[in-house]
Amino acid sequence: MRKLVGLVTLFVISLLTLSMVSALNVTNIDMSKTSVKVNGDEVNNGQVLAVEEGQDLNIRVGLIATAGASDIEVDAKISGAEGESISDSTDLFDIAAGTTKYVNLKVTLPLKLDLDTYTLRLRVLNKNTPALELNLPLAIEPSRHGVDVADVSFSPGNTVKAGRSLLTTVLLRNYGDRDEDNVKVTVSIPSLGVSATEFADVAVDNHNIDYKAVPEMFLPIPANAAEGDYQVEVTAKYDDLQETSTKTFTVHVTADERFQTSTATTLVLAVGPETQNVEAGKAATYAIALTNQGQQSKAFVLEAVADWATVTMTDSLVVLEPGRNAVTYVTVTPSASATLGEHVASVKIKSGSEVLQTVTFRGNIVNAQPVVATSNGLSLRNGLEIALVVLVVLLVIIGLIIGFSRLQKDDEDSKTYY
Repeated sequence: MRKLVGLVTLFVISLLTLSMVSALNVTNIDMSKTSVKVNGDEVNNGQVLAVEEGQDLNIRVGLIATAGASDIEVDAKISGAEGESISDSTDLFDIAAGTTKYVNLKVTLPLKLDLDTYTLRLRVLNKNTPALELNLPLAIEPSRHGVDVADVSFSPGNTVKAGRSLLTTVLLRNYGDRDEDNVKVTVSIPSLGVSATEFADVAVDNHNIDYKAVPEMFLPIPANAAEGDYQVEVTAKYDDLQETSTKTFTVHVTADERFQTSTATTLVLAVGPETQNVEAGKAATYAIALTNQGQQSKAFVLEAVADWATVTMTDSLVVLEPGRNAVTYVTVTPSASATLGEHVASVKIKSGSEVLQTVTFRGNIVNAQPVVATSNGLSLRNGLEIALVVLVVLLVIIGLIIGFSRLQKDDEDSKTYY
């Protein structure tokens, strides 16, 4: 009796186990109803599909489940290509009973496949049951036209300094079945707006892959190029320029500080004098020496502000090349209604809409004073004017020294540049 009960128990457990396996079994998928499309075209069972070497095969598989199936995986594989792995697989997924599930795979045919028949094997798998397999024969044909960029070398390397040239050597590969004449090869760095072009002929010999080195091309890197990584595009146009093959590489450009464009302007100012006594109804003259120590020419606009006086300038617009300087004279004439005492006038120095610096002048309005003669017959006013002239001359000399020093440094740098 106990044996009978044990046998019945074992039978029930076996039935439950089979039921669980059946729920997960890939045999729940009806392979006879599985649909396959390659590059958008449906492939029927037993059909031999002609494909070209080097071609991408985009595979779409439709699975129909008669009952639910879990943890399913589909893979695609082509065997027999020496040294090549041609395969792809999906992630795990489930299929509900009575539904159709579509999955996508992609394999790329190598360029050196023998012109023969291969088999594309599509397999439906899970972790514990035999795989379901569908075999599609592929007839490999040579490409009628086929050129790509096999290799690219750069000199002096993948790093180049701004202001120099990048020497580019391109190796083309013809894997097609036809000679290709006048292949247009272009090397460019789009973000820098530079490019170079050469033409080359690439022949084939009984469908043996042939290589052709393109004449060297020089890419001039702009002197003001900012430091960073740049994409180099190498493009080959063939088959009467109707087909295009492109590869992208990365080079690093280092900045050349002597030519680097800077958005900041280095403006050096010298002012004299900053404070003066001025008699009512008369004028006081101030001097502003401007020096451009930046690395590019700049235009400076001077705007005066004073509500107690009339302000005029010899130059309200000053354009300076790098290292150059100029002196602008500011004349302040108090108005008749201005009160005695100290007043403030200001001059804004702008580059575009940006205010670079603001210069402040002080004018102390005093009553008219009698002329005091000096021992050499000069009045006090004349003495102040002479002092002002001397100060302005000194400012000009300082600016010239700065400018000449800058030019001398540039000359020394240019001698060491190659």
